[in-house]
Order: sequence, then structure tokens, then C-alpha cells
Amino acid sequence: MDELEYRNFMKRYDRFKKNNLPTPFWDEERQTLEYVYFYHTRSNLNYEEKEREVHSRLSEALGQIAFTGFYYSFTDKHIVSWKDENGKFKQKTVIGHSHAHSFEEVVEALYDSPESFHIAKEEEQYYSKQELEYLKRVQKYLLFIGMKDLETSKKPISRYRNKIHSKYEKAYIYKYSDETIRDILNGKRDFRAIDWYLEYSGNNKTYKPKEYQALIVDKDENFKMFIEFTHEEVKFYKDVKKIYKREDLKDDDKLIIYHFKIIEVFD
Repeated sequence: MDELEYRNFMKRYDRFKKNNLPTPFWDEERQTLEYVYFYHTRSNLNYEEKEREVHSRLSEALGQIAFTGFYYSFTDKHIVSWKDENGKFKQKTVIGHSHAHSFEEVVEALYDSPESFHIAKEEEQYYSKQELEYLKRVQKYLLFIGMKDLETSKKPISRYRNKIHSKYEKAYIYKYSDETIRDILNGKRDFRAIDWYLEYSGNNKTYKPKEYQALIVDKDENFKMFIEFTHEEVKFYKDVKKIYKREDLKDDDKLIIYHFKIIEVFD
């Protein structure tokens, strides 16, 4: 894009010259939502001139105005660049400390280096419980499907064509306690249970092969097995309470029972 093309391109923001707070702008041409505003710089003595700000995230735009923001620290594998004594541009990958100013940037770092990504215990203070749980699940899944750290700034298209994910992409992911997983592996339990609800109408439904599958993870998000559901039925709690224990249920409370068989067990 030459200078003239760039100036013409930027004219799309001229309609916001009187707006000094982030204004949502849906760019139809690029199918992109942005937040735009104009402001007077502290060093510009000409009060008529304004600077333009365009952000893709509202949190970033408001952070600029309110002089605040986010800080997330972590360890990952990333690329460092420098010029040698001859002025030649060089780069290499290193594993080391990094930080980001949005959670989205943290997720990007994890996606690029699922093997090396790590959040130290003392760094967890910068994250919410929900964010930590999200990152842990995503990292464990990426490792489960064999994703590796990027070793170069060039991202091969083959990285985004994952055969293992293709195998499991239709499967749900359910988390169970270590005790429940042991019962499943020992053949004591072959069902998933949820509370019965009034609108339920699928009693005695039989599933076709591959129609309803799931990956089972333990409390630490480790992938333990791959299962396939065969059929479902409604039962009273008293019929399953020797295996499925709940303190909040009475004997005559109904449950929907989804029976399954084990397809694979993972180490």
C-alpha cells in the first residue's frame, strides 16, 4: 500500500473526529469491529490537531484513556532478534520469561509453545481461577493431540492440519474424579448421569456408532480415555446409588443415565 492508498484507507475514520471516547466501528469492507477515537496530545500546542486511536479490543482502548491495563507473566518459547557486529539480522528461539497485556496474547503464546508454556506459582496472582483453568485445559489438549513448540517465526500450514484432532474433534470432554475413573477402568461403572428434567423426551434412545463420543480427563486435565455412548435411560437414584453417590438426591429422584463403552485408554 503506497502513501496515497494509505491516506485514502484512513479516511474511513474521519467520521469519528469529534469523538473523544472509544466508538464501536464495524468495518464492512474488512468485516472487523474496531474502537476509534481522537484525542489531543499533551505535547501538541495546536488545539485543532488531534491524534487518531484505533483498537481491536475495547479493554485496550479504555485502558489507554484511564491509564491502566492488564499484566500477565509466564514462561514460553519465543524468538529473540538482534543485529550482530556486522549489522546482519539474526534470530533464535529461547525459553524464558515473557509477559502480555491481554489474556488473548497469553493464549497466543500458549498456542505457539504448548510444550514450554508455564505459569509459576507466584505468577498465578495475575490470573483469575477461570483463566488458569482455561489455560490448563487448552495446554493439556494441545499436548494430547501432539502439538509442538514453534521453532521459527514461519508457521507452516501443516501445523493447522492435525490428524489426531480430526479423530476426536466431535468428542465432548468430561472431567471425572480419580475414584470415578478407577471405577470405569475396573468395569464397576459404565454410565454418565445427569439430573432428569421435565422436558426430557429421549428415554431408551440408542446411539449410532460415533454419534456420541467423549474424552475423559482427570482433575488435573490429563486425558485418560476415549468412550462412546451406546444408549440412555431414566432411572431412580436408588438404582444407581451404590456406584453413583450424591448427597443432594433422594431415592426416588430421577436421573438420566447415558451408558458407554471404552474405546481407548491413554497412559
